[in-house]
Amino acid sequence: MWWTSRSTVDVASTDQPRGGNRHRLATIAVVGVLALAGCGGSDDEPAAATPDRSVEVTATEYAFAGDPGEIIAGDTINFVLVNAGQVDHSLQVLNADGRRLGETSRISPGGRADVTVTFDDAGPYRLICDIDDHLSRGQSAGLTVIDG
Repeated sequence: MWWTSRSTVDVASTDQPRGGNRHRLATIAVVGVLALAGCGGSDDEPAAATPDRSVEVTATEYAFAGDPGEIIAGDTINFVLVNAGQVDHSLQVLNADGRRLGETSRISPGGRADVTVTFDDAGPYRLICDIDDHLSRGQSAGLTVIDG
């Protein structure tokens, strides 16, 4: 699941006189950006998968802790990363080929973030933190997805 953020733009806060060209251009720019934000999608695109369950993963220096339980090929798991450490962390889910299937944002100490991944195939997967030297310091965990 990928999340979106919404932001508001205040085009009325301008130093130009009422009705000035700068105000009109800002309004046109905002309308153009909002119109483009709606483009690029397709009704044919699949909706984000609904997770079968959530798994909490705790990040500290330089380790992950948590129990994913049994994951069967086809399962969709929502990983909730909790940063219990003193530095920023993130979580990337990699398949056996090292291809990134999903990742959280970079989160500060005390923060939380989540990423939802569908495990299409049985086999080994890795959870890593790829911030600075965290991976080389051992911040990695393995899990195995089994055939259904």
